[in-house]
Amino acid sequence: MKRAITIIATCTVLVQAGWALAQEYTQGTSYVEPRGGVYGTTNKNVGVVGTYGGAVGHYVADGVAVEAEGLGYAVDQTTKKATPLGVSSKEETNNAVGVAAMARWNFVRTPKGTLFVGAGGGGVFADKELPYNGSKQSGAGQADVGASVALAKNVSLKAAGRYQHLGSMSDKGLDSLGGNLGFKISF
Repeated sequence: MKRAITIIATCTVLVQAGWALAQEYTQGTSYVEPRGGVYGTTNKNVGVVGTYGGAVGHYVADGVAVEAEGLGYAVDQTTKKATPLGVSSKEETNNAVGVAAMARWNFVRTPKGTLFVGAGGGGVFADKELPYNGSKQSGAGQADVGASVALAKNVSLKAAGRYQHLGSMSDKGLDSLGGNLGFKISF
């Protein structure tokens, strides 16, 4: 019972602190954010997915932002090809470019940091089939949960856990779970 009361009291304090808005999360504020990440996958033919790029965003309401994200992808995957003696496999890196629109809600906002959730979708365009039995162009969906810490008045360090789905909703698609880091610069 004491634990439940402590959790409720902590949440109440955090929510009230969120009402004291930091200037960089108010309506009309814009930002740029270089970011990169690493993801593990559920597809047996794909090892690690690395991302690099960034986003630009704008707060349409206090704590609610829309952003355009552009990422490069480096996907370590195994390609398989039928041969007269069976199946041969080859490890290779598949390069891709992705664009997405995201919405982010900073549900706890203080001058020292935030907690947020986000979701969005877009497309990914690869050099080779992604994964090897998928397609070169495919849709992408993603969801984030994370936090940011203020480093200066308009600069913050952001860390997020992200689920991403690339491709079709079958075994030819790719589910990945990992995280990314970014530096958000507001103006």
